[in-house]
Amino acid sequence: MTAEVPRIDVTRLLAPERDALVELLRGLDDAAWRAPTECPAWTVKGLALHILGDDLSLLSRQRDEATNGLIFYAESHPGLDFQPLLDGFNEQWVEAAMFFSPALLIELLRLSGEWTAAFYGSVDPDRSCEPVGFFGDRGRSATSPYWQAIAREYVERWVHQHQIRRALGHPDLGREFLEPAAAVVARSLAAHLPDIGAEPGTVLVLTVNDVASWTCTLADGGWSLVDGRSRDAAVELSLAQADATVVLSRGRGRDDARAAFRVSGDEALAERALGVFSAMVAGGRQ
Repeated sequence: MTAEVPRIDVTRLLAPERDALVELLRGLDDAAWRAPTECPAWTVKGLALHILGDDLSLLSRQRDEATNGLIFYAESHPGLDFQPLLDGFNEQWVEAAMFFSPALLIELLRLSGEWTAAFYGSVDPDRSCEPVGFFGDRGRSATSPYWQAIAREYVERWVHQHQIRRALGHPDLGREFLEPAAAVVARSLAAHLPDIGAEPGTVLVLTVNDVASWTCTLADGGWSLVDGRSRDAAVELSLAQADATVVLSRGRGRDDARAAFRVSGDEALAERALGVFSAMVAGGRQ
């Protein structure tokens, strides 16, 4: 289904999010770099290397218009579906770069953060770029506007930084970073939500208590989304602010993520929606 979602600009948050990550990593000792994370095969250092690899990949293929690295990996690993292909590509990079010293890794993350923030700050957010499946199914020939690529990148960084923070027992980044991340996730949920047996015109509200709400309305072409809370909701799914960061940054399994939502309205419809939402935000590999 195709969702209609409003543009969101999170470019201004890229630099402070990266600054917070770099500051966190600078204070780590050897044991902390080796600490396990929620990504089963990766330590804190492995996740930090993954973030760096994402930066270098997007700069190469988007800014410099080089061949996507996944194409090279696919040539040497024929027959893989997309997710195993992506997982293998990421694993290859992390394993190859594990020899980086912490000091070098931190410096490279600082630089790649500056480069990506500068690039994304220079592009027209409505200009076409690569397809961004985070905002719906995209074919190989499809394109997406740059604001979607930027929003996806911000959320991925926010997720991975919080996976590192939880591994180390550090507090989350707070509301300043949560609210835009939740707004991006709400847009992604609207883009991927099937009709769940609802009638056209059905209104569903997502809320992070004391932060913000988003209203989804079902039409013939899919769910549209607007910022704010409608009073006409058939269902409202809400998260306590204290739970929102850990749930939306993939810190809970499917059942625990589902249990974190509070429901009002049509219970049967809410259960179907929760099944989709909890699967999307459940803790996972990448």
